[in-house]
Amino acid sequence: MEIAMTEGAKIWESIVPGESVLIEYDSLTLPYKGFYYLLTWARKKGYDVMIIDILDTLSLYKTQISLANLETEFFENLKVIKVGGRLNVGKVLARLPASDIPKLIKDFELTCTPYFSQNETKQTIVVVLGLSRVFLLAESKFEALMLIDLLVKYGNSQKKTIFYFVNMDVLGDGSRYVMSLLEELATTVIRAVRAKDGEETKPYVYVMVLKAINTETEGFKLKL
Repeated sequence: MEIAMTEGAKIWESIVPGESVLIEYDSLTLPYKGFYYLLTWARKKGYDVMIIDILDTLSLYKTQISLANLETEFFENLKVIKVGGRLNVGKVLARLPASDIPKLIKDFELTCTPYFSQNETKQTIVVVLGLSRVFLLAESKFEALMLIDLLVKYGNSQKKTIFYFVNMDVLGDGSRYVMSLLEELATTVIRAVRAKDGEETKPYVYVMVLKAINTETEGFKLKL
């Protein structure tokens, strides 16, 4: 675990402040490891951390991290904005509706603009969990594009680096265009998939940097 965390830190260190980072995973992968490594790295760097928790995804990750016998005490001090859901984890600063996309966007701007304005002097890590879920609630491509536009608007600050965790399988088939737009939006794309090593029967998770502003990182691979 410690080796993987150290290797994973190479990815986080390569990211330029102000980037929009897309972390893709499939339904057979447990993304809590990447989330845990990211938070551990951010805490060591002394960065401010904000979690956008969509439909109780943070609670799911905390449960998985706990079952893996990793530290979870620091979760209680995480600043959280909840989008839908009912389970409280961390310090919940605001609750936004998930079912009404136009209202969600309006309320998000009213809630988050003052917070981010107050923290422009400190490096902030924003982690968006469960993004694929909210796109499923969009009633049209127009509403989906409204969500993409919101991500573009809030991803424009050198003091704020945003990490989006997205399940590729959820946005497959009819919503594939959303994945393509998210990959276009992101300055760095990291993919974690479940794979097998040759004839081995033991599965493992393979992390790859598919796209990066930092060209030295592009193509980086890590086996977990």
